[in-house]
Amino acid sequence: MDFISVKEAAIKFGISERRVQKLCEAHRIEGAEMVSGVWLIPTKARKPQEDERTVFVDSKDYLSLKEVCDELSISIATGRNWVKLGKIVPEFISNKTVFFSSSYIEQYKIEIQNGAKTVLKSRRNKKFITGNSLYSSYVSENCESIKDVQILLNLLNQSTVVVNEEVIQILVADCAIKLFMDKCNMKAAKPECVLTEFLDGRVSFGVYNQLIFDLLENKELVDELRRNEMQFFANNFKFERGEDILGLLYISCKNIGHRKATGSYYTPTKVVKQLITKVVEKNKDGKKILDPCCGTGNFLLQLPARFEMNQIYGNDIDLISIKIARINMALKFDNVDLGILYANFTNSNYLSEFDGTGYDLIVGNPPWGFAFTDKEKIYLRNAFTTARGNSIESYDLFLEKALTGLKKNGVLSFVLPEAILNVKAHLPIRKMIVASSSIQFVEFMGNVFNQVNCPCIIFQLKHTDEKITTKGMEIFFGTNRLHLRKKWNISPDCFSLKMSDEEHKVLQKISGISNMVTLQDKSVFALGIVTGNNKKFISKNKSEEVEVILKGSDIFKYKVKETDNYIKYQPKKFQQCAAEECYRAPKKLLYRFICNQLVFACDDKQMLSLNSCNIVIPNIKGINIKYILAVLNSRIAQFFFEKKFNSVKVLRAHIEQIPIPKISVSEQNEVISLVEEIENEINAAERIVKYENIDEKIRVLYGLNDLEYLIIKKTVDENNNFLS
Repeated sequence: MDFISVKEAAIKFGISERRVQKLCEAHRIEGAEMVSGVWLIPTKARKPQEDERTVFVDSKDYLSLKEVCDELSISIATGRNWVKLGKIVPEFISNKTVFFSSSYIEQYKIEIQNGAKTVLKSRRNKKFITGNSLYSSYVSENCESIKDVQILLNLLNQSTVVVNEEVIQILVADCAIKLFMDKCNMKAAKPECVLTEFLDGRVSFGVYNQLIFDLLENKELVDELRRNEMQFFANNFKFERGEDILGLLYISCKNIGHRKATGSYYTPTKVVKQLITKVVEKNKDGKKILDPCCGTGNFLLQLPARFEMNQIYGNDIDLISIKIARINMALKFDNVDLGILYANFTNSNYLSEFDGTGYDLIVGNPPWGFAFTDKEKIYLRNAFTTARGNSIESYDLFLEKALTGLKKNGVLSFVLPEAILNVKAHLPIRKMIVASSSIQFVEFMGNVFNQVNCPCIIFQLKHTDEKITTKGMEIFFGTNRLHLRKKWNISPDCFSLKMSDEEHKVLQKISGISNMVTLQDKSVFALGIVTGNNKKFISKNKSEEVEVILKGSDIFKYKVKETDNYIKYQPKKFQQCAAEECYRAPKKLLYRFICNQLVFACDDKQMLSLNSCNIVIPNIKGINIKYILAVLNSRIAQFFFEKKFNSVKVLRAHIEQIPIPKISVSEQNEVISLVEEIENEINAAERIVKYENIDEKIRVLYGLNDLEYLIIKKTVDENNNFLS
């Protein structure tokens, strides 16, 4: 009998060598035998039939589609589309389930990082942004060391040196020596020789030498860099009080992809100072302060002089950050006890290992979107109330843990995504806050993180062990500075905080109108089409095979703009598509999805739309779709949406909660007549007049008086666009 090798069999069967070997081990290839540790396969052997019983998946060797999507930081829907388009190729398919070789995905990730594959470049993918970048907003604008760090980064980018953590530690150590020298008025004749002089004992800082030696663990690498890369040590860094220069150097050298994959978004100094100023101003008696995710210690560096070293505690999961934070504290304070530094600044997992309690103040910027392992998720779901949903958000867990670490009446102040106030996934942590804490201070900051599109807030809580109250709360957004004088009824469903007492009263009146209805459970909602590749599917050329497809930018209040975007409707080729009857409904409402305003138009031409233009089809007995259109486009609905949800996306959950006054058919017809007038009006000025007429009708239906309506107009008119 003639035999072939595993490699030859893999080519013959059209599967991987690993798969052939697995089938041999499972005795699925007839006649295959092992000789001297090598599988020999009969030349005439047939490829075994694959079924659920004959698939032997080793978790170390193969990944499911979900695991691959987690590795690549893409959605399951995108993953399926990539398989369909051949962007990722499964090792084999069993019972319609795809499996990928672990080695294949690992190589795929490497090719993304080194630029060989460009599939994620346009996606702003968090895990695969690479290179070195100056994170200048981490320090003050006038920080003198920014230029020195930039010079060093340029040298690193031009060199062939692999900038790993060991190299970064050596560079940080050299910088630390120069900062200590400058603080102590010690002059360096040749900056590039300072590290050598320190190692030879000619430069010394007494007990603090140990803090620098902690960064110089690889002696061979230190010697190699000193011999071959002296240019890296030529900068003469200057000590600047309150500036985390060591942190700037460290995070600028680190791979950006690693920083984002671990949920680390380093806080700009401007934000750090705002948080620290506010928390110490309101809590002058705070004695024991912790930053549980302190990084290199920037928040604690900004503490005023009244705080002493024995009052300050820091923790981080990143050991290098803790080493740097200890040095920063030694630079901040004079004559710091080394034992206190090592005792108070710890390297541990705050969620699973840190057990400190009794803090007066807890501050910081916890990780956002940390990628927990499956094993960690099992522990967290057992240990944290906020980890029991479908997804686990790291900053929710940090909030929960921090609240348990405070003394009664202790204060927590974190930088957090604005989404924590209103997104459904964060309901468990909002319930905890409502039950045991009061909000002292909220500042809406907008997008403050470098290259991160995520509005954030400074969120300051007082842990009272009593139900939440708003009285005395301060709210800051834009130029608005509000001090609440009244107690509001705060629901954990949504923390609607971006308003004054007067605006809150109007919102309550709108929410509580009698004889009203909502679209919840009385409407069909549908997403627009996700093609997976708009360039491929959308054309500017009109033909018999294609039809118009609308984008969100084509939707205006009461009007659909003419467009020259065309598509051939082939749902099986799209990444995501609603049921066709939603697109072909005789009448439907279209609305902009990515928008901070409610913008609706009625479509009776059965047009297709992309996912930036979503669909709602009301089905409320006795309520006309065009009357609903008038309500949703009104200032009152916009005020409700803006104050209750404060979102840059119009979600189904938002639309479903808008109260719609129930009125008679004749009253509806009066509104509908005005709606049809504005739909047909082409003059921009006249459209505004007609809009005012409709809005006045809607105001009366909600029972709002002139003063209440004036409050609404002042709030929404500045941004009440999309009329023409």
